[in-house]
Amino acid sequence: MAERVLKAGMTPLFLPVPPMFEKSLGYKGESRFVAFYWEYFDEVFFHDASLNSGTLDSAAWLLFTQHPFVRLHLHSFDFGSTDFPARHWLLLDRESRRFFVGERETMESFLDAEAYPDAKTAARQGPETTITLDQFIAMAGNIEEVLGQELFPIELLKRLQEQQAVCAELREWLEDKGKGRG
Repeated sequence: MAERVLKAGMTPLFLPVPPMFEKSLGYKGESRFVAFYWEYFDEVFFHDASLNSGTLDSAAWLLFTQHPFVRLHLHSFDFGSTDFPARHWLLLDRESRRFFVGERETMESFLDAEAYPDAKTAARQGPETTITLDQFIAMAGNIEEVLGQELFPIELLKRLQEQQAVCAELREWLEDKGKGRG
């Protein structure tokens, strides 16, 4: 609920969320809350309430954040750059389709609390995880299997075309919103 986000100290944005926003960035997770920001090496990163994180489509992020319609809403926040880490993260509530902005530490705490709603704060700060050797070997095998999958050129081309199509949808949505404001 928005109340939890607001209680955590985040600022709501009156920026409509494009229906294809997370898809255009390449986010494939299922978490309700996902935060986005720019970091070193010209990459857009995400963290979600499932405690997943990684990089996404930087071109789609730039298409969105640099559009004049969106810049009006984001200009007073620092989502990071090639030279400096992000001070703010853009949070998407995928259920209510609302954007919020919060400082990095606030956002990390919020996402951590969403991942472990019944845990005490002290336990979330440094939980110990113990796994058996068999569990470790099984995990390593799964990682090797995923990383070892060969991506054939035709599949790569198909994925690229899908990404271009969804970015074109985002561009069209932004242009429509931009025309409506002026």
